[in-house]
Parts: sequence; C-alpha cells; structure tokens
Amino acid sequence: MKDLTKELLEILKRIDAGVASEDDLRQYHQWCEMQQNHNRSDSLAALDPIQKDRLLEVIAGKTFKKKRSITSIRAVATLAASLLCVIAAGLWLYQRNSTLSDHNLAITHMKMPSVQKGTILVMDNGDQIDLEKQGQGLIAGGTDSEISKSNDSSLVYSNRLNAASNIPVFNTLMTARGHQYQLTLADGSKVWLNASSSLRFPVNFAGQKQRKVILEGEAYFEVAKNPEVPFVVVTDKQEIKVLGTHFNVKSDQNASSSMTTLLEGSVMVNNSVKLVPGEQLVASSSGLSKRRVNVEDVIAWKNGFFNFEGKQIPEIMDELARWYDFEVRYVGTVPKDKVDATISRKKRVDEVLDLLEMTGLAKFSKSGNTIVVTQTK
Repeated sequence: MKDLTKELLEILKRIDAGVASEDDLRQYHQWCEMQQNHNRSDSLAALDPIQKDRLLEVIAGKTFKKKRSITSIRAVATLAASLLCVIAAGLWLYQRNSTLSDHNLAITHMKMPSVQKGTILVMDNGDQIDLEKQGQGLIAGGTDSEISKSNDSSLVYSNRLNAASNIPVFNTLMTARGHQYQLTLADGSKVWLNASSSLRFPVNFAGQKQRKVILEGEAYFEVAKNPEVPFVVVTDKQEIKVLGTHFNVKSDQNASSSMTTLLEGSVMVNNSVKLVPGEQLVASSSGLSKRRVNVEDVIAWKNGFFNFEGKQIPEIMDELARWYDFEVRYVGTVPKDKVDATISRKKRVDEVLDLLEMTGLAKFSKSGNTIVVTQTK
C-alpha cells in the first residue's frame, strides 16, 4: 500500500505540473474507475489520513478558492476526488486522440511548471534533465526525435524519419531567474527563452495541423516558414498565429498585460488583430491595443542588455529581480519618474544599481536577499 500511495502522489504531482505522460493519465484514470466500482465512501482510501487531508485541501483550495463557506475538508472528499478523476480522464482522452486541431485549446489551461535554479528540460514522462550538468552531444532520443545540446545554452531537436503520430509528445523547457536559453524546435524554428520563463512544445510536428507551443514568460521567435502548417504561440492572454516570421512575446501570469511585438513578417493575434513590423499589441483586462515601438529596445534582453528607456523604477526593479534573483522592498513613496538607460546584463547587480542611483531618483541598499529602494526626490 505504501508503494501505491507513493506512486499515486507522484502521478498527481505530474498531473498538477502539466507534465504527466499518457501512461500516468491512463493509470490514474484506471485508479479512479477502480475506486468508483468499489463504491467507496472515501475515494482516496489509498492515502493515509495526513496525505489525504493535504491533498484534498489543495484540491478544495483550487476548486473553491474564495468560497470559504466550506469548512470541512472531508465533506468535499468525494467531490474533490470526482473532479480529479474527471480532469485526469479528460486529459488522458485528449492526449490519446488530439491532433492539436484549430479549435482544441485544452492544453492552454495546463499549469506550467517553474524552476528555482538553472535550466531544466522536463520530458514527457516527467523526468527532469538539468541542462547545466549536461555535456554537449546527444541527450535523449526516441521514436519521434533526437535531442542534442550544441553548447552551454542551446538545445536542438531533430525529427526522426517517418515519425508521424497523432499523439503528440510534449517537453517543457524552463529557465530560472538569471538564466536564458536558446532552443531549436524540430521544424527548424528558433526560440530564445528569457529568464524565469517556460515553453511547452511537441518534440515532433510531423502529422500535425498546427505547430502549437505554450509560453509563460518571455521569448523571441524566429519561425521556420511552412504556409501549410501555421505556427501558434499560446499564452494566458493571447493566441498568436504565424506562417513564418520574427516576433517577441512577453506574457507573465502575474502581470496585468501581455505584449506581442513583430519584427518581421506578419502575425494574427486572437484571430482578430493583424500586426505589421514595428507594431506591438498589448492585451489586458481592458482589451487589445496597438502601438508603434522600437523593436531593438524590445529584444534588447536577447542581445544581452537591459533596456530601461522610458521605464519607471518598479518596472526596472522587476526586471532586475528576475535576472539577479532578489526580492524588492520600497521605503516611502515609489518613484514615478522615468529612466532612459541601456545597461549590459553582464554587469554585477551592484554596478547596475550604482548606475541607477546616478539618475537621482532613488537609493538602493541590500539586506540579505532583498534590495531596499528609497526615494530621493
């Protein structure tokens, strides 16, 4: 029973992280059916009481969020278990039958994983590969593709011949704060993933009607042209469809807006707005809006620079915190004046803060892993 409990918990973790394999989902689906067939009053009988209460608390918290009228975790045990079974069964059927059709966006709602250090590649079976510890050369190979590391910050996927399948196999690339990574997808498209971001993608696009990937964070794309198989980038606020083009997408789940900037070619966002080079589309709770921007400023991060042109101190500190991995605390009023500066990412954090202090807008001090910002104007 202990082995079953451990295995079930691991499967649940992978389902929650969005990296469950088809075998994981099949096993969980079978487990749900077994519990229902036995007509147990407590569908989570395989878990010990402490594990069961913790699991149900998480499920109830995610399911009912602000509905605090539910006071008994055990009172929702059957409902919570049923919800998990329905979700797991749905995911299993989706992965089994999906061909990533134009109208099926079930994968967009899967929770994207996060990583605390370095760059991690999550395989379809849930295994995690620390890319910083991998040498150059072949990392993995299956019936669909081969995965190779070409240098310290570049990963390449190659199609296997005659490897067409209606069941897509997904990998997820995740970067921590202070790290960025380059990825070449199986179709030849190139992706630069910024710090604290993740990209979920099929290891092989053969046999698919779309080349669909899911982004959380920021990435720059150079898409290989294939007019018959559109390339689609899905975020929590946007769906960007292209045939072959260069563009940047920034979509943080904690941010109030998501931005798509076109450098070359054309894209269609949310099947409603078409961009031309030099335009940026901002998606927020108030709707969609377009504006002209300096594209070199937008992709400065890809070229190794912080671009702080026209940005306020809070925006700047958010970007620095993502790169240098620190927390931010403000003392007094937050400065509202805008900064005009471009700074190399190769500089140490104290050097960058010294340069920012020269603007006269704020002073910066360090307390443990926290940067304290004090207004000076």
